[in-house]
Amino acid sequence: MIGTKIVFFLVVVAILVLAYSLTACPTVGFIDSGELALACKYLGIAHPTGYPLYTLLGHVAAIFLWGDLIFRVNLLSLLFAAFAAGFLFLLISRLLDIFQIDSRWRLSLSASMALFAALTPVWWEQGTSNEVYSLNLLLICVSVFALVEYLRSSGNRARWLILSVYALGLSITNHLSAIYFIPGFIIVLAIETLKKRIDKKTILCVCLSFIFPLTIYIFLPIRASFSPFLNWGGVSDPFFLYKHISGWQYRIWMFSDADLAAVAGRIAYSGALLREQFGWFGLILASIGFVRLLPKEKLFVLFAVLIMLMNLLYAANYQIVDIDSYYLPMIIFISLFTASGLKYLLETMAKAKVSRRIVWILWLVILIITLSSNFIGNFFKANRSGSTFARQGAQDMVRSMEGGSLAIVENWDFYSPWLYLRYEENYRPDITIIDKELLRRSWYVDFVRRYYPALYSRSRERIEEFLRQVEPFERNRPFDPMIIDKSYYDMLGAMIKNESAVGAVYTNIAADYKFLRISPAVPAGILFRFRDSSEFLETPRFDFDRSYWENRFVFRETRVAVLLTSYRRAFLAREDYCRQFGKLNEAEYYKTLAADVESAISQIEK
Repeated sequence: MIGTKIVFFLVVVAILVLAYSLTACPTVGFIDSGELALACKYLGIAHPTGYPLYTLLGHVAAIFLWGDLIFRVNLLSLLFAAFAAGFLFLLISRLLDIFQIDSRWRLSLSASMALFAALTPVWWEQGTSNEVYSLNLLLICVSVFALVEYLRSSGNRARWLILSVYALGLSITNHLSAIYFIPGFIIVLAIETLKKRIDKKTILCVCLSFIFPLTIYIFLPIRASFSPFLNWGGVSDPFFLYKHISGWQYRIWMFSDADLAAVAGRIAYSGALLREQFGWFGLILASIGFVRLLPKEKLFVLFAVLIMLMNLLYAANYQIVDIDSYYLPMIIFISLFTASGLKYLLETMAKAKVSRRIVWILWLVILIITLSSNFIGNFFKANRSGSTFARQGAQDMVRSMEGGSLAIVENWDFYSPWLYLRYEENYRPDITIIDKELLRRSWYVDFVRRYYPALYSRSRERIEEFLRQVEPFERNRPFDPMIIDKSYYDMLGAMIKNESAVGAVYTNIAADYKFLRISPAVPAGILFRFRDSSEFLETPRFDFDRSYWENRFVFRETRVAVLLTSYRRAFLAREDYCRQFGKLNEAEYYKTLAADVESAISQIEK
């Protein structure tokens, strides 16, 4: 039986490795892709919460796997997501042990449900690019599987509970969102203690097993003391270490919206997202499975419901755009309940005295239709094999710049891919690009000092004045926001003035009027160049390939539309600029480009 289960496990993993390989992103992607890849290669300190476990495992992948860096870390995520589905199979199979069901049925049902879950859009996405959520997915599946083994086993059960909390501790060292599993485990321990199923010695071992993996966070200050490339957060200081791993800077987006309508809207979004993953029929089956499972596994169902409620509370009150991955725990538990509902469907057919052969045939047909429709239906949205938009955006930004120039930008979807291109592929080492919003943090100013010493030196006085003023804010001491704000814009102004004396300075910032008042800026490519001269600025015509951005055979996520809005804004500004100087042919050219961009955006937003 164990051998058969291992075979099913390997088949599930192999199928998903193939599916994810066909759809993996071939290059650097949006959001944190570029930054995380570099953090893995150089053992750097990534943005909060630091992700030490992912960074360490990613570093191993960067050393031992093949291909370029982004392929290696993408492959790591692919394996994490595929093996997570393998453990989901084991979890479902073990949970369905409570029902009187033939082992072949149970394993087939468990494997098919694991494949179904792993081919839902949110799960599938984790296997196509280098993000930290794939590792969390694996560790959570291992943790819940071990918990079910503990609840279902007899004899030496404590080892499973210890493994479960150990995996949870590891998960928290990868992504802090796993912290909302803690109340569920507290409830389990409390009930098990009241029922005298575990003793004090076991509780102590469980607590130590949870605490021990958290020591991986020690990696952050130790590594930071060596000043690695990407030394975000200044975590060699204990005070900043706490702020970094607690996600201090994200608190403005968490539980900060008192508008009940907005919260209700995010809850409605949660429901729509889950419906997209499972469909109405799947959610109905999950409801039936929940009712059927409750009398037999009350403690586990209580645990699952508590985690799902915590998950919903956490995600619905976190105001970020890329929130979908935060719902992965709910997808795991709904998959379990759906499997229970499918089991009930088979049981009902058996009670109706349908012949075993017919039941097998019907089940095979349902299995093939369900999995194939899920694969085919979600393939286009999950497929990132042709997605090079983030890379193209970074390259277009650089194409808009003269050699030896500086750009001060604010869009992370431009900056993170550029970091990868510049420091992994040595793309255009003659230019400098810095992130305007990150300049509000002293640790990023230190990055500028280390890697752009000439820039730092030319504006040293204003930069160090800003550092003096921002220090009280960063250390939670009394501060004057007006003084900090003034010193920040004085620093930016000094950079623009001093760098303009040695080369061109650009930006893509459109909404920060304090920043834009520092110096006049004229459109150049998809950027704006700071320039005091009243003479017309000649620039090469920007070549916008409409067919590339409108390729309907490649899935274009909403971030592509956001990226393109900066193109449209620059092209429209260039059109107006050319008309002011009587350059009518040039103005018509950019008017056409703006219309092409608008067409691409409208297609994405349909």
